[in-house]
Amino acid sequence: RKLMQKALFQEESTLRQIISQIVIPNLMLREVDEERFEDDPHEFMLTDIEGSDSESRRKCSQELLRAMCRQFETETTALCSEHVGSMLTEFNADPLNKWQAKDAAIHLMFGIAIRAESTQGVSQVNDAVNVMEFFTTHIFPELQDFNHTVRPMVKATALKFVSTFRNQFTREQLTALMPLLIKHLTSPSVVVHTYAAFAIEKILTTKDLTTKRTKFGGSDLQPFLEPLFTSLFGIVDNVELNENEYVMKCVMRSCSVADADIIPVTQIVLEKLTSALGRVAKNPRNPQ
Repeated sequence: RKLMQKALFQEESTLRQIISQIVIPNLMLREVDEERFEDDPHEFMLTDIEGSDSESRRKCSQELLRAMCRQFETETTALCSEHVGSMLTEFNADPLNKWQAKDAAIHLMFGIAIRAESTQGVSQVNDAVNVMEFFTTHIFPELQDFNHTVRPMVKATALKFVSTFRNQFTREQLTALMPLLIKHLTSPSVVVHTYAAFAIEKILTTKDLTTKRTKFGGSDLQPFLEPLFTSLFGIVDNVELNENEYVMKCVMRSCSVADADIIPVTQIVLEKLTSALGRVAKNPRNPQ
């Protein structure tokens, strides 16, 4: 951050090299990432959404981008936007084989769009990045695709986009998103249905940054209770899957937010929870 050090990086050619030769290669998925996504989803999620990924390639690359934006925001944003555009063009030309380019483009957006973030979500975004336009054009269509065999890793990243930028969505947008998130709870991919549950749970705790009131409350959730609990317990009841703490958090958060609206399904919910607890007590596979 010293001025002398800043001068070493202020040339556009230097910034361009850092982005193209360091940042982007480390945002691209590797074969080992794809294998972990399928074979060890718990480990994949630990390094992706748990916050324990400070040493991961992607996390370090995004932190580097944020540091560059603090010093050279206009230049860094412009250069990265070029790369985002070219990667999305590459994807659109061959979605079947170039889906990794879209995944990297979304992660590049994470790096330049977020100015301030906490456990409560993103509180400040880069004014030069139109997050909602990017969502409408590139994330929403991905979430509308319910073919679970197509680009599951991109779908997981799209779901992470929703949970990351939950503060930036309006109540109306969250209402439109909820049925899509519930649909992705039925994905056979552990990472995808877990990220869907994670996003729903986070949305239910989101507060308006100005009024500090809950943005999506019980009355908003009520129309979705039946498909939501059906899908969540579809995961919980699947004996082939390990216990999933994110899904259980979503169940409990949904019960809390629904409040009195849960009364019609209280017996079913209690029976399902009791059955799950008994199964876990006999053979615990996930201490969490």
